[in-house]
Amino acid sequence: MAVIGFEEPLSAEPKVMRAGDFASWRRDDLAQTFPPDDHTLSYVGTLEGEAPEKIEFTATALEGGFFVSLGADENGDWTSGVYQWAAFITRDSDGARKTVGSGRFEVLPDLASGDAIDLRSHNRRMLEQIEALLEGRAKSNVASYEIAGRKLTKLTPKELADWHTHYRKLVRIEDRKRTGRGSHHLRKVEFR
Repeated sequence: MAVIGFEEPLSAEPKVMRAGDFASWRRDDLAQTFPPDDHTLSYVGTLEGEAPEKIEFTATALEGGFFVSLGADENGDWTSGVYQWAAFITRDSDGARKTVGSGRFEVLPDLASGDAIDLRSHNRRMLEQIEALLEGRAKSNVASYEIAGRKLTKLTPKELADWHTHYRKLVRIEDRKRTGRGSHHLRKVEFR
């Protein structure tokens, strides 16, 4: 994440922001075609996933360009995740709108406020849950049961082992990426 002080804004939209942190950028390149005195630059973002959320904010006209400044009041309650965003220029005289940019940015959770947050990846959480199930399997060997007409079937030991192998592999890949080792594939070459 590019970090510039409070006084010097980025020259384009950031790729990563942390909820509650100050972020600012300028889009002076748009001011050449769309004078800020006659146009408004606004942004709309939608959280990717099963529970989409929408965020909206507007740039201000500053020194002949468009300036975006977001602080805790504007972004403190944003849900962490990846957002699809679009930037729009609206002509003030008649409300005509034109899309002038789009992309994706990630909102990281606000670690300074609220309750503790589980920062483990989905893959790591699943691996740990499967390992707990495998350990608990020795205590409860029932494959399925029925209570009040509702039937619950547990995964077989083979299915659990297959999922364990799958998630263990994904966690290893994550760990290699995090430590900068990338994927590790052995290639054998024979010289003659």
